[in-house]
Amino acid sequence: MTGMEPLAYLAVRIITCASWIAAGLHAATHFEKTAEGMADRGIPLPRLALPMVLLMEFGGTALLFADQHTWAVCLVWIAFLFLATYFYHRRWVTPEGEFDFFQYTQVWKNLSMVGGLIAVILLDPSRPDWLLRG
Repeated sequence: MTGMEPLAYLAVRIITCASWIAAGLHAATHFEKTAEGMADRGIPLPRLALPMVLLMEFGGTALLFADQHTWAVCLVWIAFLFLATYFYHRRWVTPEGEFDFFQYTQVWKNLSMVGGLIAVILLDPSRPDWLLRG
């Protein structure tokens, strides 16, 4: 990368981390409520799963800030987003039978994040040859 590209790549990595930091801080400071919510949505062993989620959020953020294994972190986050979307946002109809626009927009927000993570992978000069090349 030359010129402004390294600075732009750093900015993209930092901006990408913002939602992961916010979600992680909220989950960590509301651990029991978050674990209960995970259990309510059918996530197995939520008190064991939640620390793994926090590690993924905070550890991934640290790795992106340091520009280490960026492509791998993005792949993990993409997989997480698909799982989270399935467990949290798949119900687009309220119990009253009305369209739940909030859940609908959350699906599209998560898909937008996936698109951004794919872009970060494409910008990562250290990604392996087999990943999104050609």
